[in-house]
Amino acid sequence: MFISLVIPVYNRPQEVRELLESLTHQTRRDFETVVVEDGSAPELSSDGVVREYADRLDICYVRQPNGGPAAARNTGAAHAHGDFLVIMDSDCIVPPGYFETVYAEVEACGIAFYGGPDMAAPDFSPLQKAVSYSMTSVFTTGGIRGNRRSIGKFSPRSFNLGISRPLFEQVGGFSDMRIGEDIDFSMRVMAAGAQAWFLPDAKVCHKRRTSIRLFFKQVFVFGTARVNLDIRHPESRRALFMLPSLFTIGSAALLLAALCTSPWFLLAVVGVAALWALGTPVQWGGLLLVLFGAVYAPWWFSLPFGALMLLWFADASVRNRSVAIGWLAVWTSFIQLYGYGAGYLYGLWLRRVLRKDEPYTYRVTKFFSQKTR
Repeated sequence: MFISLVIPVYNRPQEVRELLESLTHQTRRDFETVVVEDGSAPELSSDGVVREYADRLDICYVRQPNGGPAAARNTGAAHAHGDFLVIMDSDCIVPPGYFETVYAEVEACGIAFYGGPDMAAPDFSPLQKAVSYSMTSVFTTGGIRGNRRSIGKFSPRSFNLGISRPLFEQVGGFSDMRIGEDIDFSMRVMAAGAQAWFLPDAKVCHKRRTSIRLFFKQVFVFGTARVNLDIRHPESRRALFMLPSLFTIGSAALLLAALCTSPWFLLAVVGVAALWALGTPVQWGGLLLVLFGAVYAPWWFSLPFGALMLLWFADASVRNRSVAIGWLAVWTSFIQLYGYGAGYLYGLWLRRVLRKDEPYTYRVTKFFSQKTR
């Protein structure tokens, strides 16, 4: 068996440098790396970065017009020489023992399709660690993004998956979906009869978004994509995927009722919203909101939100060994649920009410869709 690592990239040379540097420290080096430049701007090309590592890695660099991450992965697979393909996003960092683990597991168990977890590296920023918690915790996403404790069916994601070439070719590679293409891919692979293995020791460090605004945009797009996936794969519909939307609607109803019963709480919410709009860090504005809410909000509003925040805070603080990250994770978790929930509702409006087709959703969400590749 020989592994080819396929990495699509769009306008992110610094991320590619960090990823390639991590590959030079692998304990097993018999793999090739295929970097696919997906129509990046000339000044943001990864060409120069790839050249820096050409004498240290078995590496291939391919350019193509911008076609999205799915098309870039298919291009990379076409140029790869391996009989087993590993797919990662460009914002991943690979721990030293990754390929040694994959070779051992795949060869020992005859694995044709697997996914691994992602995590935050020790040197990631507090925000990146908080976002990582919000995207992987069983108390936010249900753990479905790569967690053995998942409360939903595990589907390998494009930040860390592997597949045999024969199986990749059998399903025709990635589809033409611009968003949610990795979940669609996993569904088609499993529909073809393949078992999706979860390899807990095949971990990658995933940098995710580096600002609150970009994180909200990303999860909003994910929510919209889920509606398209439900339409393409009706058998995949789960109540779990609707929970963020129900949480968003329920929260809005509770907040509206609380604002109507407490003028002081209304003033506090407006004031904190203004501070956030002026650039106040979300965790400090959130602290003011909690203090005002404890004094002025009705108990039936404070009690459920307070319990949820305490759960997130305690879990994230323990996992990250930092109360500061735990507190920040409270707010990134709210953003994750509200962003995904709003995106899902928007997708339902476009597809189910207005009867728009899938390409239309890509056009109208283009503002949001500068997503991880």
